[in-house]
Amino acid sequence: MGATIVGIYRQDVYEIPPDAIRELIINAMVHRSYLDHGTIQVAVYDNRLEITSPGKLPMGQTLERMKEGYSKIRNEALAHAFAYMNLIEHWGSGIPRIIDKVKAAGLQEPEFIGGEVDLRINIYRRQVDGTVDLNDLNNAIKVPDTIDKMPDSDNKVPDKTEIVPDNMKKMPNSGNEVPDTTEKMPDSEQEQQIYKYVLENGSITTAETVQILDVKHRRARAILLNMVKDGYLRKEGAARSTIYVKSTEGR
Repeated sequence: MGATIVGIYRQDVYEIPPDAIRELIINAMVHRSYLDHGTIQVAVYDNRLEITSPGKLPMGQTLERMKEGYSKIRNEALAHAFAYMNLIEHWGSGIPRIIDKVKAAGLQEPEFIGGEVDLRINIYRRQVDGTVDLNDLNNAIKVPDTIDKMPDSDNKVPDKTEIVPDNMKKMPNSGNEVPDTTEKMPDSEQEQQIYKYVLENGSITTAETVQILDVKHRRARAILLNMVKDGYLRKEGAARSTIYVKSTEGR
């Protein structure tokens, strides 16, 4: 997958058009033989995408006629269902449209193989030989002239402390270090984690407790309410806006 720049925006460009792959798979589902117990196979190799559909071509159908847009539907009920879902536009238009999309992407025309036992369609990928054509690279990137050059950073490493928001909450220390405080800590290890978090961040919610302790919502709420009862925390707010802060009573 590559990308192009349109204006100031980046647009992804896939090596093989996704619409072509989608139409090939739909075509395989509609035209395969369901009397054959084989499966539709999609394989990706270094040099090609390969889609194989079980069953020989319907009587009177050939590979050349198929590429020219001649359609002979094998499973009419399934084809009408796909058409109802707007996954098929016009009978016979799929294969020519796939060929056009693949060639428009700069790839060689898809290869159609078999037809007597199964049908295999190969879409060949671009070959990478380790060399890069600078003209192709410039055309693919196309950076607008209106984009200002970035100032020379002189290889300086920015001060990371300047880009951390002040309101970002700190996660509790996962080790055994205790915050620099004379506060009496709860006896339970889980409650100690919660209390450290509140001392460092000012408050905690039930959802944050679930994430920190990796427990169920009901268990997290029970721990918080127990800490309220023991005088470590104080509950503020109601319903979804409920938070728990450090209690000022006797702790």
